[in-house]
Amino acid sequence: MLVQNNLLSGYDITSTVYTFSNKPSGVTHTHTASGKTTRTEVYTYTYDHADRINKVQHSLGSTAITLYDATYDNFGRLLTKQYHGTSTNKLTYTYNLRSWLTGISGTRFTQNLYYNTGVGTAKYNGSISNITWKSGNESTVRGYKFTYDGLDRMLNATYGETASISTNANRFSENVTGYDKNGNIKSLQRYGQTGASAYGLLDNLTYTLTGNQLSCVEDAVSTAAYGTNTAFVNGTSTAGEYVYDVNGNLTKDLNKGITDIQYNVLNLPSTVSFSDGSTITYTYGADGTKLRTVHKIGSTTTTTDYCGNVIYENGTQKLLLTEEGYINLAGTQQYHYYLKDHQGNNRVVINRSGTVEETNHYYPFGGVFATAGNTQPYKYNGKEFDTKKGLNWYDYGARHYDTALGRFTTNDRFAEKYYSMSPYQYGANSPVVNIDVNGDSIRICTETQSFGHTWISVGEGSNMTVYSYGRYNGTNKGPDRSSNSLGNGSGVLLKLMGDEAKAYNDKKSSWWNVCICSNRCGR
Repeated sequence: MLVQNNLLSGYDITSTVYTFSNKPSGVTHTHTASGKTTRTEVYTYTYDHADRINKVQHSLGSTAITLYDATYDNFGRLLTKQYHGTSTNKLTYTYNLRSWLTGISGTRFTQNLYYNTGVGTAKYNGSISNITWKSGNESTVRGYKFTYDGLDRMLNATYGETASISTNANRFSENVTGYDKNGNIKSLQRYGQTGASAYGLLDNLTYTLTGNQLSCVEDAVSTAAYGTNTAFVNGTSTAGEYVYDVNGNLTKDLNKGITDIQYNVLNLPSTVSFSDGSTITYTYGADGTKLRTVHKIGSTTTTTDYCGNVIYENGTQKLLLTEEGYINLAGTQQYHYYLKDHQGNNRVVINRSGTVEETNHYYPFGGVFATAGNTQPYKYNGKEFDTKKGLNWYDYGARHYDTALGRFTTNDRFAEKYYSMSPYQYGANSPVVNIDVNGDSIRICTETQSFGHTWISVGEGSNMTVYSYGRYNGTNKGPDRSSNSLGNGSGVLLKLMGDEAKAYNDKKSSWWNVCICSNRCGR
């Protein structure tokens, strides 16, 4: 049993029951807060003959619903995932001979991934040459084709529509036109919506750096983004637009009107101050978990409290986050589900009956374009996107990420161990293939013998987390060929933590020659 107090003078109590194979069969979580409704939720897990999760049930109150069902193919790979027991909410996964994910198909979201086929330049190392998708209620097939440099960093992401990516070409393209020797972006072009029916070049950015740190960014075009399209805002033109402290943390961003950022002892931002007097303040636990955010924008104050998975806004319970989405707590309680792409980006939000409530389209570096129905804040990589006061930062836990620049705002805390890469870069500058899980040290490990299995590890020692997905999507915990995937999940991405993760990483590394890419990104 785990008992935690919260900022609202209450407790979050979690108890877990395990199977004989040490997998959770039931989890009960009770949330209390002074003067607030007590919430008790129960997760129930069932497993198939191979000890893989095939059903997760959830109850908030007396009625249990099926959060999702899962099936697997003969190779142990995830085959289908169905939400809320409804075939309308079903996703089917396909793979190639190397067990790389090639497709996700459903009535509300479809995605196709091409490696050495499709309309892009063929890639044989696992990098994606082109991608297409169709989301929500749209009939339009959208896509990108990619080019890379010799270090497999993305150069051009050319947007188009239809399977051939030839219609409406370049409407939402994103191109990196230069990197320095440390892997910092030097120049970037971004296209997008400029009017109700107009599209063109939104950003033509030139970065000036001192070492790995930004000094200024200039935009050669002045066109503003239209609607929900995110883009860089050139708020000023001076030599010191960006300033950092001695720890490498961003303290000023004059283009956003940020005049000061204060940090706590964990190098996490505690206060962001704007030139007009607006502020954003953060409160954390001792382990760095975000507990509260207060936005004071003009005369409006919005307080968001994070009590485990129960989210409050201005003292009112708003959301309860589940493994697959969230429940509205204000008004009529309804289940909502995320339909995710290959990276865990939330592409579509649906309700229990499959009605589309939100659709998101992303630039490769995570900016949002053509969003419909902005109902919740969790977007790219499933991270919280703060758009208030034009901040447009994703909270990755360890750091914040600015999608307009394709950079983190603070130094990697493990930067001295990984000196070959800029401590501010995102995803080894290959954002369609790689993800950054928490914003800190991540290693890509690939076998150079045997079957070339790939996994990633985060952190050190007993604080390590291992993620593995792809070829062997079974759920046994051993690192051998027949059961070398992870033990707690049914999707493409599975996870081990703590000593178990360290043992997995050490054993796999000792059995085979392993190529380690220490760039804090996950493939």
